[in-house]
Amino acid sequence: MIRALAILSTLLPFFAFAEKAPAVDVKLLKHPAKAALWKVEGKGLEKPSYLFGTIHLADRRVTTLHPKAEDAFIASTHFYAEIDLDPAAQMKIVPKLMRTDGKTLSESIGPGLTKALDAQLKEINPQMTSAPFQTMKTWAIYATLPVLELQMKFQGKPALDAVLYTRAQSEKKTVGALETAESQLKIFDNLKEEEQVKLLAATIDAMKKEKAEGEDSMQELLNAYLTKDVPAIGVIIKKFMEEDQPEDAELAEQLLKALLDDRNIKMADTIEKNLIAAPKGSHFFAVGAAHYTGKTAIQDLLTKKGYTITPAFQ
Repeated sequence: MIRALAILSTLLPFFAFAEKAPAVDVKLLKHPAKAALWKVEGKGLEKPSYLFGTIHLADRRVTTLHPKAEDAFIASTHFYAEIDLDPAAQMKIVPKLMRTDGKTLSESIGPGLTKALDAQLKEINPQMTSAPFQTMKTWAIYATLPVLELQMKFQGKPALDAVLYTRAQSEKKTVGALETAESQLKIFDNLKEEEQVKLLAATIDAMKKEKAEGEDSMQELLNAYLTKDVPAIGVIIKKFMEEDQPEDAELAEQLLKALLDDRNIKMADTIEKNLIAAPKGSHFFAVGAAHYTGKTAIQDLLTKKGYTITPAFQ
């Protein structure tokens, strides 16, 4: 579960999947084979609106939308991301990742875990060490580490969410966000330092185990986003939970609830408020596809509110 939480905390974007989906060569894809897309209608809406699941990566096959998602985006008049993606707003996040306890990262996590972290970073890049991360909060390292290699691969290129935000602005759509970055970061800031250290240690152990077994969770998740349909991420996350139970399962369960269930409820409420405020518009809500899975899947919460939700692929 620790590995799943680390992935969720950085990718909280995601998607879907069908157990008997045909094999697809992901290298040949120009865009996802299927779109994590749902149409929203009813309750006085004059035009369809859309829910879209993202993955926070800059892979060309991800940032090029499936034709059905592209048509929905073009038709929309309002665009909403998870958080405010304006560059100025994003810059305000950086100080919140920095330590405030007067310690360096190594002083907090100890020499043994620092050595393990350095070894894991060298697996990603032989020139990399923990030195540049010494001023960062422990949870920020824990959340970044599982996706660091993929992020470096696409360094300098905007992730899917940012691409859509920039397009929405250039196309003069009304732009907004469903929650603040501060509310997301608060989930991790509420963790005690010893809990953050435990999560980091478990994540490094899981990554070492994967390496030894020749597995790659991040590539598995990317491939699933590119090839599957609804609701894949839930199945993959469940598998991670079953394989990587930490010593403190209660901590992992609490964090998973805060990252998904609690936020899903709040985002569904915010989506409804935006739909009610502009019933004549067509709204495009782009959030991590993991939020469309599980017992509090956003589309299910909106169905309970009385909206008619239709998946792009059935």
